[in-house]
Amino acid sequence: MKIKWKVACFLTVIVLDIIIAGALYYNYNEARQILFLPVDSGGEAKEDVREQFSGSKQIALTFDDGPHSVYTPLLLDGLRKRGVHATFFLLGENVIGKESIVKQMQEDGHLIGNHGYSHVQMNKEEVSNACEQIEENNRQIEAITGVRPQYLRPPYGSWNEKLECTTNMTVVLWNMDTLDTVRK
Repeated sequence: MKIKWKVACFLTVIVLDIIIAGALYYNYNEARQILFLPVDSGGEAKEDVREQFSGSKQIALTFDDGPHSVYTPLLLDGLRKRGVHATFFLLGENVIGKESIVKQMQEDGHLIGNHGYSHVQMNKEEVSNACEQIEENNRQIEAITGVRPQYLRPPYGSWNEKLECTTNMTVVLWNMDTLDTVRK
């Protein structure tokens, strides 16, 4: 039953993320040439794009809990077609067997971050266990991409000072919760 719940939550998150990405595309279609860097830009922005990103009105698309063998490739295709980059916070247990998808994320220019190895509330875990989950996922992602993740999004946003075991990682939370994990 627990696995069915996890799968249902994951699929709900992916569907909502796809809907949000689609809505953003249609609402900002005219502005997307200056708001988003093209996938093939190599990270080099024109001066007007740099100025656009220097203001206070910005949005970051982030996706947690992946990769998923079916939905993540569809999402990557949609982002690529629209020239949009996103950040993917990956769960280590979901990476196994999907290394080619992680490599595709990197090749498409997306940022890959750490979401722990399994989806646990890190502030309720033993500090050593939470730190090992983070480190194990870092090693796994680095082995695939050649790049060590610099960003960490703890599941449920559960984090405290005792968990500062991840030197040189920036903890990324959120300022808008879609409540897609709440059961009704």
